[in-house]
Order: sequence, then C-alpha cells, then structure tokens
Amino acid sequence: MKLFKKLAIVVALATVMPAYADSHKETLSILKDKGILTQQEYDTKIKEYEGKEENKKFVEQRIDRDVSESNKWRIARQDDGGVMGNGLGIKSKDGNTTAQFTGRLHMDYRTYTPDYATGQSTDTYQDGLEVRRARFGVRGQFAKDFKYLLLANFGNDTGAASSTSTMDEMWVNYAANPEMQFQFGLFKMPFSLEQLTSSNNIDFMERSLIGQTEGEFIPAKETGVMLHGVPKTGVTYAVALSRGRGNKSATADSTDVIGRATVNFAELAMIKDTVMHLGAAYSVGDIKSGVAPASGRTESRQQSAYFTGPALSSDTSRTRQGLEAAYSYKALKLQGEQFQFTYDPAKGADQKIDGYYIQAMYNLTGESHSYKDGVFGWIKPNNPVDKGGKGAWQVGVRASEFNADSIAVVAGKTNKATSLTYGITWFANDILRFMLNYVDTKFDAPVGTAGSRVNGDKAVMLRGQLSF
Repeated sequence: MKLFKKLAIVVALATVMPAYADSHKETLSILKDKGILTQQEYDTKIKEYEGKEENKKFVEQRIDRDVSESNKWRIARQDDGGVMGNGLGIKSKDGNTTAQFTGRLHMDYRTYTPDYATGQSTDTYQDGLEVRRARFGVRGQFAKDFKYLLLANFGNDTGAASSTSTMDEMWVNYAANPEMQFQFGLFKMPFSLEQLTSSNNIDFMERSLIGQTEGEFIPAKETGVMLHGVPKTGVTYAVALSRGRGNKSATADSTDVIGRATVNFAELAMIKDTVMHLGAAYSVGDIKSGVAPASGRTESRQQSAYFTGPALSSDTSRTRQGLEAAYSYKALKLQGEQFQFTYDPAKGADQKIDGYYIQAMYNLTGESHSYKDGVFGWIKPNNPVDKGGKGAWQVGVRASEFNADSIAVVAGKTNKATSLTYGITWFANDILRFMLNYVDTKFDAPVGTAGSRVNGDKAVMLRGQLSF
C-alpha cells in the first residue's frame, strides 16, 4: 500500500509540475485535495518548505551584504598599489610606477704567496677578509616611461668601513622609445663589455688587469648624460658626455665624449642559443695639468700602484679606444677585449698604454649564457638548490696584460704586468653564488719598496655573494 501511495505521488507530481513549477505550495495543496497527501503530511511538507525558504532568504541576504561590502572595499582602495610578484617591491595599481629594492653583499677572503725578487725578504703581503661590496638601493619606473636607479655604496673598497658611504649609481632614463633613450645622472659610461657587466655577473671575482683602474683607463661610473638605444634587435648604440672622472674622484676634467656600438650577428640571423658579439668604443677629452696616469691594482688587489707614469703638462688630450668580441653557444662562452690609451701632452712625447684580456667559460651543468642589449647577465641554474637541485657549476680561465713599455718608470715600479686567472663558480640559485679564484700575476721588473720588492704574486681568493 505504501509503495502504491509513493507511486501515486510521483505520478501526480509529474502531472501537475509543468503547470505549477513556480508554486510549491499550490502543488502540495492539489496533492492533499486529491487524497494523495494526508493533512498531517501536508502540514509537515509545508513546514519543511517554509524552513528552506527562510534559510534561502537568509543566505541570499548574507551574500548580497558580503558582495556590497566587498565592492565598497574595492572602491575605497581602487587607487592602491600592491606588492610586486617577487615580494621585494611595490607597484601602483596601473603598474606605471614601481619601486623595487636591490642590493648586494660580496664577502671575500684572500691569501697570498709573494714571489720575492733577489735579495728581498720582508713579507708585506697580508691575508685578508673583507666586505668587498655592500650596496643597497631602489630601482623602478615612474609615469611608465621613466626608469630610475638609486644605489648607495656602504663603505669603501678596502673593507667597507662604516665611516664611509657614497652614492654608487644615481640616474633617470627616459625610455618611451627603445630606439632612442635619454639618460642622465651618475651611471656606467658606455665603453667596455667587461666594465658594463655588473659586478654581480662578472665571470671572475675581479675584472681583468687592464680594467682595474676605474675611470682612468676604462671609463666607468661617471656623472653625465647619454643618448642610447636599440634601433634593431641585435644592435645597440650609446653616446655620452662625461665629467671625465669616476664618481669617487673630486677632480673634474673637461667634458669627455664617450661612445660604444655593438652587434650580435646571431640575433640578427635569429640563431638560437648563440651569441656572436662584436663591439667598438671610443673616448676623447682633456685632463688636468700634472695628472699622472697610474694603474690602480692587480687582480689580486694587493699591489695598488705597480705602475705610475710621469706627470703630464697642461692641455693634455686623452683618447681611449676599445674593441670587443664574444661568442657563446649554449654552455660555452669565449670573450675578449683589446684597449689602447693615448696621452698627447702640449709638451713632450705622447704616452701610450695598451692591454687586453681573453677568457673562456664553460657551464658544467649545461646552462646557457644570458645576453641582452650588448651585455651578458646572470647564469640562471636549471636546478636551483632551493628546489632540490644541485645549482649551476661554471669553470673558466682568463689571461690579461697591462703594457706601458714605451713609458720609463722609476725603481720599484714596472711598465708591464700579466695575469692568469682560474675560476670555479657555484650558482646555488637566482640570488646566491660562491666563487673560488686562483690568480698568478707577474711583473717585468721588481715592484715595491726596497727590502720587500716582488716579481709578482699568487693569490687564492674566495667569495660568498648575495644579490637581488
């Protein structure tokens, strides 16, 4: 009997639902009138239905209230920005203005083995532990087309003393048109592939022997203005006007004109995983009377003035030129540069200095060498350690030379030096790397004070580097 009654209910519902699909109460009333539902069953169904309707109404009201409050919250914060994807900066809602924190810490240890000249015995070489670089700043853009960088250098070059703090870079670049950009402030001058490569990304702990004197031989970070761009994929150019001295010098010479152009033929030919880079640079300007061209230091950073040229007369013109070439295919990279510097004083003969470096790098774990707009960048590990991998491993060797053999020097100085550097680097992830370098430097004449002159030195150098 119960089964028959349930079947009757189903049949009745099937009969009446099309006509009364929008009225549940009327349907139940019809079922009661036909005797399919008792009064008690009807009352129970009505009570259940009203309870469901009450709950439904409550839920709808709550949803309406939540949506309303959410909309009010969004409207109140419609101009707010947000944290950048990497969590190290902020950006405006429209994305046109950003501020991203940037910094680096290079911690070094160096141990030396001097090669004493005949009759010399006093050891002036001291093993050292130093903070090679400690920098922090902010970079980003405003009004979409203006890029900027403010980077402070905390401490000096010989150990990051807390009493010293300078501005390392400070510039604004108008980049609305990538083909023709305008930059002004304190920035790296467009001259050398090695010098333009960030200290975070250079292949060895120090730049080559010829590139050690920042601003004197190879233009580096100087105050000026620059017109530059990428007129075509694989081609770059830059022309700058500089104060003629590095940012660490208070001396100001007449304005230097500095320019550089590069071509990546592989990019022009759309050859993947390959770089075929050629570049040329030129600089001309005058330097102050009495200034003597002097080398800064060896790659081991022990000898700080192994060469000093004679003081120049007034109205001295300085020209600098460089040629650069690089080839990379997947894990292999070959790179070299040749430089020539000429001082043409009003009195006396010209003084010429030249030098070069050539190096080979190989990524044992197979990573390619990143390259963009005429400069090499960071090696990005295929399997970083923070994701369970072993990071990226790189080995390399470099030969470099400083040559001023046409200039006579006094005792304790030399006019020619060569260096051979071997390196192993471990890139743990995208921000951390460790470097081990061995540098063998040789002088053409004994260098140093009487009693402690050396023919060269050998150094083992270690670095832990964090950069972001």
